[in-house]
Amino acid sequence: MNLLHVTSAEAWADAQPSGQHAPPMLAQDGFLHLCTPAQLDYVLGRHFAGRTGLVLLHIEPAMLDDLRWEVSEPGRDAFPHLYGPLPVAAVLRVEPVQP
Repeated sequence: MNLLHVTSAEAWADAQPSGQHAPPMLAQDGFLHLCTPAQLDYVLGRHFAGRTGLVLLHIEPAMLDDLRWEVSEPGRDAFPHLYGPLPVAAVLRVEPVQP
């Protein structure tokens, strides 16, 4: 199963030269928030409602070094968190997030 990460198209473009996606959220939270396909609608509604210019990154989890599954909200399934930057090479596909 691929994992997903929502980010701005600008942040994704900025990651290309370095080969790593390390947005401010990584420094702020200590990890990147990822989700499963089943969790995507919840994540979009809860954290990205009304935002435009977003892209959805489809990620190969086997290419991630420090992936942890953690419960971040009571009553919800564990979410995948990546402790470190996301390697651009781990992204299999990028698509725009439809409003």
